[in-house]
Amino acid sequence: MRLNSRGRTFLATLALASAAAMWSTGPGTAQQNGATLGFVAELSGPASLFGEAALQAAELAVQEINAAGGVLGGDLKLAVADDATDPNIARQVWEKLVNDGVNGIVFRETSAARVAALPIAEAADIPAIYANDYEGGDCRRVLYTAGEIEPQKIAPYLEFLKKKGGTKFFILATDYNWARITADMVRNAAPDLGIEIVGEEYTPFNTTDYGPIITKIRNSGADILFSGLVGGPDNVAFFKQARSAGLSQSLKAVGNIALDDTTLAAVGDAAAGTYMAASYFMTDTSESNQAFLEALKSKYGDNMKAQGYLSEPAYDAVHLYALAVNKAGTTDTSAVLKALSEVEFTKSPKGTIRMTADRHAAMPIFIAEAQSDGTYAVVESLGMQEAPQQCDPQPAFDKN
Repeated sequence: MRLNSRGRTFLATLALASAAAMWSTGPGTAQQNGATLGFVAELSGPASLFGEAALQAAELAVQEINAAGGVLGGDLKLAVADDATDPNIARQVWEKLVNDGVNGIVFRETSAARVAALPIAEAADIPAIYANDYEGGDCRRVLYTAGEIEPQKIAPYLEFLKKKGGTKFFILATDYNWARITADMVRNAAPDLGIEIVGEEYTPFNTTDYGPIITKIRNSGADILFSGLVGGPDNVAFFKQARSAGLSQSLKAVGNIALDDTTLAAVGDAAAGTYMAASYFMTDTSESNQAFLEALKSKYGDNMKAQGYLSEPAYDAVHLYALAVNKAGTTDTSAVLKALSEVEFTKSPKGTIRMTADRHAAMPIFIAEAQSDGTYAVVESLGMQEAPQQCDPQPAFDKN
């Protein structure tokens, strides 16, 4: 089913009647054929750009899984919901999915929506896979994270930036929870890496005048700028003003942690030469990524959405769920949770992603450099990066 309106707050591809039809009776037992996976993303509201791309990635994964035999001898079906970039709506649509009998939920939502909605999955005792980048540290029995987290890339990224010839770092970030937590990670990692933090500045969303901050960065003596600015308007304003003032040219390097592919396209050549660390870049020339993009293009044609590290994990998450269900031989939550800690998806566009008992995922991290045409070119691989311990190293898979 194709979404044709951003204003819709809920779209489900499976009715309860068809859910009941997925069961067939064997000799003395009931055997489920196939499974229904809920999928929640921001298909309307401020984050819809990422949600729509994630939905296409998830739908492609379902198509591939079913073409290869599906799950438990039947099709994997997707029940799609829009949280409208609103935590309150997120709770409502999760409740609807649970009431409709989904076997699990993959979700690409904000951290606020994650915190608001996850208690629904916990109460219903169904697996939930978070297909998004986040700050780390959310540990719940039913939750797995298929997106990257900042703790698994901050230290190697700082080392890369230091090699550009600078040890004096200035942190510039948007003033909200994720950016401040990430800045704390940078500050904590700096001493062991021989890095000095010479200044920090946090700005509200939609700041338009960065002139005073640019002056402060220049006067701090910094030779590396570490940017955690979030969103198109802020990045466009800062980079254009920094380029005009000559700041970018005077620094040894600028490292971003939130400038995704789509936002970079809006910034354009003003950000040329700056770096970004992420597990996925659409312009990656690897064979696995080219196959992914060709499949998306074949499925969606001119309606294909641009992919980035904030949307591609939906593709991985759906495949990982299918692998876990087939490994477990059931959709029973305890069995699927255990299986999730043991599976890896080797055909990810990023290479290989492997889930761990830590409820997070090991994956490659890449460094890309912004080009003058508003795209990224991957310049270095940091190799497979496993997140430092986030959760109980011996987690309980069974419900207590």
